[in-house]
Amino acid sequence: MPLSKNDMVLVDYVVRVKETGEVIEVTNEEKAKEFKVYDPSKTYEPLLVIVGEGRVIRGFEEALEGSEVNVDVEVDIPPEKAYGVRDPNKVRTFSLRDFARANIRPEVGKVVEIGGQLGTIRSVSGGRVVVDFNHPLAGKTLTYSFKVVKKLEDGVEKVKYLVKRYVKGIKVDDIRVELNQDRVVVELPKTSYLSENIQIAKKLASDDILRYLDVSEVVFVERYSKEGSK
Repeated sequence: MPLSKNDMVLVDYVVRVKETGEVIEVTNEEKAKEFKVYDPSKTYEPLLVIVGEGRVIRGFEEALEGSEVNVDVEVDIPPEKAYGVRDPNKVRTFSLRDFARANIRPEVGKVVEIGGQLGTIRSVSGGRVVVDFNHPLAGKTLTYSFKVVKKLEDGVEKVKYLVKRYVKGIKVDDIRVELNQDRVVVELPKTSYLSENIQIAKKLASDDILRYLDVSEVVFVERYSKEGSK
């Protein structure tokens, strides 16, 4: 059955720049090794996507809606539905003095923050530094090769993946969830209790659970016990 809005799915994909074939993102370890972009420090796993939520680029979202589980899809996404067309007005020139005052050593390719905006240094010459504030993928057509590997149907499983989306470094199997009528109780592994920004993560996960599941309350519990006790 084709996917529709608010369907919660796990997706494996490879993203390439159409013009060059450069692989810029991959979720599957075997594919990462195949394309010679494997990073041993990275965790490779399918991405949680809620169709219509707007957390992925528009072209990918449109391709997902109407696709089916376990069907390979390849689609070219133009800049207008990806990271936008390049805007020449976002390329600005600064003096070396500006960078010296900010204690930044300008180097071609370096990403810098100026006036609250991130930009990439394109050139350094004649006492001038050219900084491009366009998204690095602006103006590029992207090729998405993807497969929806699973559609989440069970309420408990949905909660686990929504929590995992925000609490980094935990495994789905390590999250305990009780779903009783309109109340969800979540217990995280102890290793996450002191994680950075854990309270913000809980709040964001709770907001998503309340939005996408038919419940009215989300409770996070922490359990402590004497060493050696059950």
